[in-house]
Amino acid sequence: MRKIKICGIFAALLSLFSCNDKIDVQQAYDFGITTWYLQKTIKPGQPVEIRFYLTREGYYADAEFSIGYVQIEGDGVVYDTGNSRLINREFCALQEISDLQDGVFTLYYRSLSDKNSTLKFIVMDNFGQTRELQIEFESEI
Repeated sequence: MRKIKICGIFAALLSLFSCNDKIDVQQAYDFGITTWYLQKTIKPGQPVEIRFYLTREGYYADAEFSIGYVQIEGDGVVYDTGNSRLINREFCALQEISDLQDGVFTLYYRSLSDKNSTLKFIVMDNFGQTRELQIEFESEI
């Protein structure tokens, strides 16, 4: 009889602490940003294609990404496949500039000077995670 009471109390305590009607859904997954092979030298005024790969460790349907860039060295413009120009030091929604099929999107850079160019691209998700990628081009005069 005593064993039954102890087992009953133990079962009641276990049920109080083990039941949770909330489902934990992971929303923020780690991600990375890389590029396909890039040429090392560019001529002023000549566009260069920069093909990006956004890789995610998991998929959350409501994940949103933004991209921005900083021109560290040189002078130039970054634009998307529709010729919409990105603004230096400002973020824009990635879905506005690309359909992001299979995590791949393309931007273009055109140098406006005969100096070397260094760009830092920053990708941020809607959970505040950021990844940076620095790209350098030597000027070919």
